[in-house]
Amino acid sequence: MLKITKRQRERGLKTLSEMNEELEEHLSLLNAEDRAAVERVTREVDSKIVEAARESVKELKMIEEGRCPQCGQKVRRFLFTTICEHCNWSSYVRPQKGRVIVHLRDGSTLMCEETFQTPEEVLCVTQDVVRYRVPRNVIIFVEFDWTEEDVRQRQEQLAREERGQCAWCAKPLKRSDDETRVTFAAFGLYQERYLFCSIHCQTSFQRQYPTRIHRDCYHRDCSKCSECMKKFEDTSYETFLEEEAVH
Repeated sequence: MLKITKRQRERGLKTLSEMNEELEEHLSLLNAEDRAAVERVTREVDSKIVEAARESVKELKMIEEGRCPQCGQKVRRFLFTTICEHCNWSSYVRPQKGRVIVHLRDGSTLMCEETFQTPEEVLCVTQDVVRYRVPRNVIIFVEFDWTEEDVRQRQEQLAREERGQCAWCAKPLKRSDDETRVTFAAFGLYQERYLFCSIHCQTSFQRQYPTRIHRDCYHRDCSKCSECMKKFEDTSYETFLEEEAVH
């Protein structure tokens, strides 16, 4: 068992009630001095919250597009982890039923449900309680003990996400189907990707929504077009598709 030093005890986490009491005390002091000071602090807090929300939305959109939120490069997706090979950014989900095992340099291990890393420590959490605060320099590696059921459920989840439906007839389809077709078109500011189960459905869609509605997305080269804010700029990876002109 790791020993907790005096310094670590002094740096112990404050309880929620202690934090509330401290906040009330600071607000009372400001209020006694100047009501405008409280309002100024409140505006500053609101501004920081809005800015943080913008950054969170930006990060989520970057991840959604398969890009690293730090450097903008393409990321690699695994069952439970997303990794950027360019700047080492990563994101992972914890086991639902399995365990996280922290292996220490002295040969012992600590088990918990999830871990959180700070610059100096790794916090081991079980049932929403921080059970251990472990200095990072005493840790060899962290093991994720996934159960076979967790792996199976995740595989099924990803399969459902990759499975789409025809934008014309709503038939379920898989991206690996030989007849799957795609059309990139912008009916507004952003270009969207429409999947079709056959060339017949693709042709019907394009005839229903002719190119005059927008900017001739069906036949223009996306790389040379600047008419819209594209979500799908690079279509070269769609190797299974061969677009056919529709007249």
